[in-house]
Amino acid sequence: MTEDQVKHMVNRFLAWKLPADFNPDGGITLDKAYLNSLPASYPGPSGTNLFSASQAEEMVRYMLEGNRPSP
Repeated sequence: MTEDQVKHMVNRFLAWKLPADFNPDGGITLDKAYLNSLPASYPGPSGTNLFSASQAEEMVRYMLEGNRPSP
């Protein structure tokens, strides 16, 4: 993937309008003090509770729209 492709995807990501059914868990927060108090073996947060799988797929397809293939 080229730098131009990455930049294109970042710009598309930032321009994507949230879907009408966007409904994140209420009060989404990340308590870094609590996270830092966990054992080092704790893997930390991953994934997202902001989007459903179909919403995430829609966002990725939006990001890729108009992106040119690598030479």
